[in-house]
Amino acid sequence: MSIINQSYTSSSSKLGLRRASGSLSSTRLGLVAALSLCAGFGVSLANAQEINEQGWTVLEPSEDTRFIFVSSSSGNDLNSGYSPAKAVKSFERAKELVREGSADWMLLKRGDVWYEGMGSWKVSGRSAEERLVIASYGDAEERPKLLLSTENGIKSGSNDVVNHVAIIGLHFEGDRAVDVSTRGIRWLASGENFLIEDCYIAGFKDNVTIEATGGQFYNFAMRRSVIVDAWSTDGHSQGLFMNRVTGSTIQENVFDHNGWNESFIDAGASQFNQNVYVQEGVTGVEFLGNITTRASGAGVQLRSGGNAIDNLIYANPLGMRFGYRTVDWPNEQATGSIIGNVVLGGPLSDPEGDSIGMWIERVADTEVRENVVAHYHEVAVARDSSVTRAITLNGFARNVEITENVVYDWSDDLGNGLALKSSVREGDSVSFLNNQWYMPGIDRLFSINDSTGMNFSSNEVYGVESSDDVFHIDGSLMNYDEWNEQSYVGHDDLESPVFPDPRGRDLDMYAQHLGLADADAFIESARNQSRSHWDQELTGWAAAEWIRAGYIVQD
Repeated sequence: MSIINQSYTSSSSKLGLRRASGSLSSTRLGLVAALSLCAGFGVSLANAQEINEQGWTVLEPSEDTRFIFVSSSSGNDLNSGYSPAKAVKSFERAKELVREGSADWMLLKRGDVWYEGMGSWKVSGRSAEERLVIASYGDAEERPKLLLSTENGIKSGSNDVVNHVAIIGLHFEGDRAVDVSTRGIRWLASGENFLIEDCYIAGFKDNVTIEATGGQFYNFAMRRSVIVDAWSTDGHSQGLFMNRVTGSTIQENVFDHNGWNESFIDAGASQFNQNVYVQEGVTGVEFLGNITTRASGAGVQLRSGGNAIDNLIYANPLGMRFGYRTVDWPNEQATGSIIGNVVLGGPLSDPEGDSIGMWIERVADTEVRENVVAHYHEVAVARDSSVTRAITLNGFARNVEITENVVYDWSDDLGNGLALKSSVREGDSVSFLNNQWYMPGIDRLFSINDSTGMNFSSNEVYGVESSDDVFHIDGSLMNYDEWNEQSYVGHDDLESPVFPDPRGRDLDMYAQHLGLADADAFIESARNQSRSHWDQELTGWAAAEWIRAGYIVQD
């Protein structure tokens, strides 16, 4: 759905537009209500950060908002730009009409295509409640498309301060026959309050970069957008890269196949290229209900932590990395929560590389709860179990609770795999409570270098025999009975699994639950999400909730 649909065009002569100034007459409130209702935004002018019943951000014009219409198919830069019938053609002309410190809206015609980027953006909105909006208008279902071979989609400069901007419902695509270091959205300015929602961004070196190189950026949000197919033959490549940001919400997006391109010899998969790469020092991250699949390296890397909740993480060499070895412990720690995520194995970009579900490092005051790490058994290659592990703890840890999680069959076809590998030094209150570990046919269940400060209680172990030496603890091998006699182990049980779905649910099964063929069909459908065709069942939280329900062990 467009921000302003085509009904505005046919009735604009009745709305009292004052074209000389670009503002509206005293019929303004009625116009605001009409435009907002047709966009599905609601009509409250008080709070632009509300989410409506359909899950979209509430953004509305102010009384003095100037609408600037841009069309590549019917626009002319000699026009005023203040109505769809008088749309301008170029972005440069449209930007001349946008006022600094205003609540103006620059609207691109849906279905149109531009072969130019928007160039440098320097203009701020008025406030968090009255943002400058770059969005769309018209009846076509397709988003306005910027198809670019050598240009960025839009950028802000490192010496600029840009505040209160929203980019809604646009399509940025890097159409590169050769590698050019372009970005879809490159935001280097300092400032506050930047929203990206319902955008499709694909095929650039870095699809989205938010990096206040000259200072700090506060309050960034990216919601319900599709970020896919970033690649480079020269340097690192990311779907989303964030640095020097305080406060961010990354919600219900699709991140797929970023950091590599099979069609170019030098654009192969690398551990340095991620779907989502959040640098250390970026705090206040909310990573909620996203889908992150088939990355070159990590599905999501949160180096300073945050809250990662209800995400679907599939077929990544490293599903989630929380914390990082360069975090300056003990002066800094990764902190937050990892709750309700589903991390699944699948075909990897680099089948001979690592296969790690969750890597947690230099972390404090963090809860890891109700996650499922399951079904890595796709590839039979000669590998060591040390690189095939469901959960890794590394560096240092303090006041960490790992509870009610399920690890299910995280091993390759040669039987290499670990449910838990810990290299934590100076552990302080790391607790494992009420977890289920189902790892049939493996040689090692846990490998723990230093058990000091660790506590295990009421965990259940499946798929091993009591006499098997599957525990490698403090340099020694132990079988289950010996493990259960340790002072830091309180009543761990060796059980037979009783899962609601004895096969253990995976993404193929969820796709078939929705009437789709398989995991690939699910990902393709998710990549086609838009405001015009939004399906809540194709979000990370819906998939994670359904798959997770198959692993709740019954009493």
